[in-house]
Amino acid sequence: MIEAINLTIEHLVNPIGMDVTAPRLFWQVGNAVKQLAYQIVAVNEKNQIVWDSQRVNTSRMFADYQGELLKSRDRIFWRIRLWDDNDHAGNWSQAFFEMGLLESADWKASWITANLSIDKKKRYPSDYFRKEFEINKKVKSARLYITACGLYEGTLNGLKIGNDFFTPGYTDYEKRIQYQTYDITEKVKQGNNIFDVILGDGWYRGCIGALSFRNVFGTETKLLCQIELTFADDTEELILSDESFSWCNDGPIIYSDLKNGEVIDATLKPSFSSKAKKTTCLVTPSASNNVTVKEHEHFKPVLLLTPSGKTVLDFGQNMSGLMSFSVTGKKGHEMTLHMGECLDHGEFTNRNFQCRSKEPITQKIQFTCSGQQDSYQSRFSFFGFRYALVENWPGEINPDDFTAIAIYSDMKETGNFTCSNQLINQLVSNTRWSMKSNFIDVPTDCPTRELAGWTGDAQIFCRTSRYLMDSSSFFMKWMHDLADRQTHSGKVHCIVPRVGNDGYIKAMDGCVGWADASVYVPYHQWKMTGDDKFITNFYDTMRNYAFFMINRAKKTFITNIFKRNQYRKYTYDSYQHFGEWLEPKGVEPGNFIVNIILPKPEEATAYLSLTMSYMAEMSRYLGKKEDEILFSEYAKGAKKAYNHLFVKQDIIDTDRQAKLVRPLAFGLLDGKIKANVENRLEKALTDNSYKIGTGFLSTSFILPVLTSASKLDIAFKVLENEECPGWLYQIKNGATTIWESWEGYDEMGHPFNSHNHYSPGAVTEWLFETVGGISVAGENQFIIQPHYGGTLKNAQTWYDSIYGKVETKWALKDRKFILDVSIPCNITAVIILPNGDQHEVGNGNYHFEMKRDQSL
Repeated sequence: MIEAINLTIEHLVNPIGMDVTAPRLFWQVGNAVKQLAYQIVAVNEKNQIVWDSQRVNTSRMFADYQGELLKSRDRIFWRIRLWDDNDHAGNWSQAFFEMGLLESADWKASWITANLSIDKKKRYPSDYFRKEFEINKKVKSARLYITACGLYEGTLNGLKIGNDFFTPGYTDYEKRIQYQTYDITEKVKQGNNIFDVILGDGWYRGCIGALSFRNVFGTETKLLCQIELTFADDTEELILSDESFSWCNDGPIIYSDLKNGEVIDATLKPSFSSKAKKTTCLVTPSASNNVTVKEHEHFKPVLLLTPSGKTVLDFGQNMSGLMSFSVTGKKGHEMTLHMGECLDHGEFTNRNFQCRSKEPITQKIQFTCSGQQDSYQSRFSFFGFRYALVENWPGEINPDDFTAIAIYSDMKETGNFTCSNQLINQLVSNTRWSMKSNFIDVPTDCPTRELAGWTGDAQIFCRTSRYLMDSSSFFMKWMHDLADRQTHSGKVHCIVPRVGNDGYIKAMDGCVGWADASVYVPYHQWKMTGDDKFITNFYDTMRNYAFFMINRAKKTFITNIFKRNQYRKYTYDSYQHFGEWLEPKGVEPGNFIVNIILPKPEEATAYLSLTMSYMAEMSRYLGKKEDEILFSEYAKGAKKAYNHLFVKQDIIDTDRQAKLVRPLAFGLLDGKIKANVENRLEKALTDNSYKIGTGFLSTSFILPVLTSASKLDIAFKVLENEECPGWLYQIKNGATTIWESWEGYDEMGHPFNSHNHYSPGAVTEWLFETVGGISVAGENQFIIQPHYGGTLKNAQTWYDSIYGKVETKWALKDRKFILDVSIPCNITAVIILPNGDQHEVGNGNYHFEMKRDQSL
């Protein structure tokens, strides 16, 4: 019998405390070939109907809530039933959502802070707040609404509230502060209740960004919390943060910093000997409407003894995580753990992620024992690490006493790819782990040196991310961050939210390949999920950036060839841009500093065309005719300008791979010119022994470009190259995440740069779409077109899309290509075999065999 499964709202499962007043409801279809219709009925807590959609004849698997106006604290139960292709109705499925505090007047609590005067030059211990309250009646429901400027962790009667970490999350605190809502009904008790909150510096006041600036958003950490109790007799009581809260900062957390770690003295207990001080904050908190950061995989270490005799723990996986341990030592005994990503000739090191920052990046835990058995888990610091150097441990070190706990935003895994080449399987795993390590409320570049939301990394990887994990609510939240930072001129910053290094990076803000994230992230999320809220919610943001590009293209800073060309209007040759960035050593000509200062007309004009083409497509979809006409003009004009300026005698005369890949990937070349450049790319790769030569911006495009050029054999040779530079070279050298640079180690064998940068792993998108053959073709539609090649003998791919789970499995056997495909309910697909045979199918499992000598 047909049923609706995997119900979500705004891409969340049964969310509590959201503030989207016209939410979108999603589901998938089970046990039927096709959905003919749906009906949704929503009721409130009194079981009163607030919306009945009646029967809606459609195969669409989402609907916008159209019931009574949602108010603060509303709890809505929605149920849905479907009709199958025989017009038989199925059983009801049910889910719920609960609204948070929608109006500023809903907040009755006051902001409170430490009862001391702050010297911005000093670091302070964590603040401890406590409120005791009595309950003498039966509680029907209890909610906690809480946020902070800083990081908070709350407990009620000794039990941690929620299973979230690093709340309230990372935003531009001067514009938007997230709050969380917790159902604490089961935690309150009759009699005396003790509510404690600890504050850490976090992103608000701690070290952030490459230069480790402090106090970026303020010097005074502060807390806002509101407990709302509803009793069985329907009376209510509020417990509000105010001056009645006890406060101290003499607890065990002497120091906490996101990047640098924690200093803990387990001999100390908070005294709560003073009172909190009331303070102010001009920002009304808003719901995040996003998954929170949670703990996930746990790892136990093996013990290593370095050549110099030091003790190092190897957890076997590079990650962003917490350190947990148990220790028994004499009272006052001090020991230290240092966390790092890699070893240097067998020795522990953290030199690879150092920068010329205000403070060195230490990633360490200093711990003073209480004299009894102590248990520790980092609260307000997370580390990018695989290894931990242990110093002055009391007694014999037992690896079982240590645990590394991976933390990342709580996104569901949505797909996997495996094949006969184990190095490629590890590449997929490394990419997923780098994504996990860097998707901690914002998409950061690395979890060590910067922890910064670089827009370039996000736009490169956004589409790939959907194949690995459900990133929809995550990117919806981050797009709000991006919009918060956008200037009135439409400029988009390189880093979102800000990290305080506005001075040295200011000249790069608005640069192509980075600022274009404002367009590419919503565009790709829309194309992959069909959720047009990504483009309706952020159309103004995208449009403002498009006009920012147009206005910049009006200016020129370099030679007459650019000033006087007939496509001057569409030539973008002004201001500074990072350009391709991080090409293999020796590829980029000239001086690095000079190259950074000069404009990048090739890259900028190419991105102008691509961005305008995306804008034209979205404008057309939204019915914005004037915008569509203008953006189409600029997309075509920039394409002509590109050909005029950079194509000479029907060829782009270079072996620099990025300069060949980019115009092919962006659709800037046609006909004979396109064929010539495709052949030149093949020659460049062949001459380079199939070693990759692209950098940051073009790496994700090189294999799709080769595939489109019918050079699949070359694509596989590039993928399976095991020498440097190449993806598999990293794995052959022990990588468990993706490296920032192709080399990873210098000529002397010392590690350099981050060893946990996700964006070069965007190649996995090609594995899903080309080797696995799974591509979203539209709403409820897929194209299944797997390809074999290289050394691969088989491949298995699955993708749990927003529409349902698609699977392919192929193998080469006895000169045959054997393919099995599984298509979910309510989905149609076109299956294209390597010999060109096509099959249009619906829900079901399909088996195909073809002779390999028939393959094209």
